[in-house]
Amino acid sequence: MRFKTGLVATAAALATLLTPLIASPAAAGNLVSDESISTNAYYGRMAWQWRINPYRLDPIVIIAEDRATDGYRIGIRLVTGGEIGNRTWAMRTVPTGQTRYEWRTYLDAGWIDHAYFQVCKIKASTGAIASCHDSKVMLNPFDDSNMS
Repeated sequence: MRFKTGLVATAAALATLLTPLIASPAAAGNLVSDESISTNAYYGRMAWQWRINPYRLDPIVIIAEDRATDGYRIGIRLVTGGEIGNRTWAMRTVPTGQTRYEWRTYLDAGWIDHAYFQVCKIKASTGAIASCHDSKVMLNPFDDSNMS
């Protein structure tokens, strides 16, 4: 009986020591970036999880809200910098007749060093961008200095 108890205690101690060593990178810390921009005229929010193997942002949750009836539509777009250079991704706009819209997506674009998003006011009659407001820049939480 003493042998069995000792074996169980040893296994529990080993599990306690080895679990942090074999845990996935996701267990290492908060790998989710979440920011919002809010004014009287609009609201925009993006949240994404940084992934590795393969490099991607997945999932990405995008929310845009038009708060004013001022002749402008609201658009939101992601901007990234990394392996493929600096890139501004396609604008998503709140559909006509709605004040709030939400999208869920992902992005495979190689190593992404940093990302932010823009919420833009778009003139409804012409489609021209009148102004954009940038979120803060969010840095990739993975250290790639030892990656090959």
